[in-house]
Amino acid sequence: MCNCKNVAVGSFDNQIQIDHPSLLHPIWVDACIADEVIYLLHHGVKTIGSCCGHNKTVPSIAVAPESVKRMEELGYKHHLNACVRRGPYSRSYFYAKSVKCSLWIKLTKVWLPYLWLKLIDG
Repeated sequence: MCNCKNVAVGSFDNQIQIDHPSLLHPIWVDACIADEVIYLLHHGVKTIGSCCGHNKTVPSIAVAPESVKRMEELGYKHHLNACVRRGPYSRSYFYAKSVKCSLWIKLTKVWLPYLWLKLIDG
């Protein structure tokens, strides 16, 4: 679980600034997931977004399409994003390793949407 208390999804209340040599400019990242994002940057992954989940949804990290293979090599599992089902970014979402979510979040935000999309897509 992350350390967020009363932080809304989409809020910037729990973020810290990261200035890494691989970046053109500093980025803002949820404090709960910052160490993992720094680890990925050190390993050549280009992150395009991340969220600790704020104890309300699945902690995830989105990467540039060219970093998908590197994430797989580092042992990351794909996160099914129902909003981006096709195209170059469809496989660029991954579960964060450093922040865990509850069984209820996994059921409602991972397994049920997965089953629903399987029914829709056939």
